Amino acid sequence: MNKQIDLSQLWNVFKRSFVAMIILGILGMAAAYFGAKTLIAPKYESDTSLLVNRKQDNDPNMQLNAQQADIQIINTYKDIITRPVVLQAVARDLTSPERVMTKKAQKAVYGTRYNPTTGVREQYVERKAQPAQYKLEPAKYSNITTDDLAKIVSVSTQQNSQVFTVNVTDNDPVRARDIANEVAKVFEKKIATIMSISNVSIVSKATANSTPVSPRLKLMSIIGLVFGIMVAFVWGLIRELTDQTIKDIDFITDSLGLVNLGIVNYVQHMKDMDKVIEESKAKDTEEYGEEDFGTSAFPQRSRRRI
Repeated sequence: MNKQIDLSQLWNVFKRSFVAMIILGILGMAAAYFGAKTLIAPKYESDTSLLVNRKQDNDPNMQLNAQQADIQIINTYKDIITRPVVLQAVARDLTSPERVMTKKAQKAVYGTRYNPTTGVREQYVERKAQPAQYKLEPAKYSNITTDDLAKIVSVSTQQNSQVFTVNVTDNDPVRARDIANEVAKVFEKKIATIMSISNVSIVSKATANSTPVSPRLKLMSIIGLVFGIMVAFVWGLIRELTDQTIKDIDFITDSLGLVNLGIVNYVQHMKDMDKVIEESKAKDTEEYGEEDFGTSAFPQRSRRRI
């Protein structure tokens, strides 16, 4: 059906659908909020920063060239971090038992004493050297693979900056922190071998952030509110466009070119004729009084009204 609608009709649709828009908007907002909070697993982000800076000469020109070279090489470092050469080592370290030092090594302690036989002072060992002691602690995690790390590890940089950031997004804030710190530590060790240059240092370590970065509940609530309002308005608009009833007399005379012969008001359907007669008699009794109602004139009026 090719039917046009003007602004006045849109305003009428808005007025008729206003209550429905409020109700559906609130329902949509609540559904989006609690649905996102219940069905979508929260994501936590942790990041660590690394600095690219090599030893520089006192010559200002050489310093500027070195800085520009470090900035340019960051793009290469970004690509290396997300490669298996780094991520495999990170996954292996996080899923393997860790060798932890429990006691530091101690050097031997020497003393001197006089030997009356030889007549010289000799050196002797007061305390023998003690080697460092270690113990194996269980692996922190058991289900981290290289493919998993490739999905959650990313690198971000700022323009003309020698600092770049390793970002990790995970369902567990503590695990995100551990992965970010391990990536930075492994990369700092491996880049010296890969690039034959040691110019990367860790600026700040990652910390566990208990505030989730997704889902964004406020944004989801606003989207649910707007969606509910739009559904109510569109439904009202569809009802307006598909309504075939005649609402205006001018439509009959002007649009259809017909003659207005009169208006028939709505007549309520009568289910019981006897009941209607009794109600009419009761009404006449209240209006004219019970004594006068028995005269011959009133029955005729009653019959005429019926």
